Amino acid sequence: MGRELLLDVDGVVIRPRHKYFSEKYSEDYGVPLDDIVPFFKGDYKRAAIGVVDIREILPTYLTKWGWRGTVDEFLKYWFESERDVDEKVLEVVRGLRQKGVKVHLVSDNEANRAKYLMEEVGLKNEFDKEFFSFSLGVTKSYPEFYKKVVESLQVKPEEVEYWDDDPKNIEIAKRVGIKGKVYKDFEEFKKI
Repeated sequence: MGRELLLDVDGVVIRPRHKYFSEKYSEDYGVPLDDIVPFFKGDYKRAAIGVVDIREILPTYLTKWGWRGTVDEFLKYWFESERDVDEKVLEVVRGLRQKGVKVHLVSDNEANRAKYLMEEVGLKNEFDKEFFSFSLGVTKSYPEFYKKVVESLQVKPEEVEYWDDDPKNIEIAKRVGIKGKVYKDFEEFKKI
């Protein structure tokens, strides 16, 4: 293993979701999925790279979606539905860190959810550093994301190992020189 380990948040550290939040909201509140998806394909992506604050753009959507509460209540409902930490993964992380391996989080997330994950879920104390798309200004879909991570860590790309449940992200990271592995299940992760 390299000196540095990167772990994707959603799908690795946070257990894989059974359905996207948009599907959950559609089912829970009877809002057509076609009314919700444009937010995630448009303004959410802008928030995920730090161009806009999601709190400022959500009110228009929430009115359209029939949400009766505040923006904060909506974010709490959303974020709490996607916070199921895989404790077995954290146990491996703790063991690796005790052996001197630096373990970092990587994720395509906007600022409010990133803060929630780090503070409310408690991931801040479990990892050495975190790299969120909103603070890097680019998502994991682009080589620049990984270049910025490697530059920040001040290591060579080949000294970094990366686990993500999305094979496309692994392929992009490999183009930068990072050793990537597709996360399929905990047992394989633990073994390797």
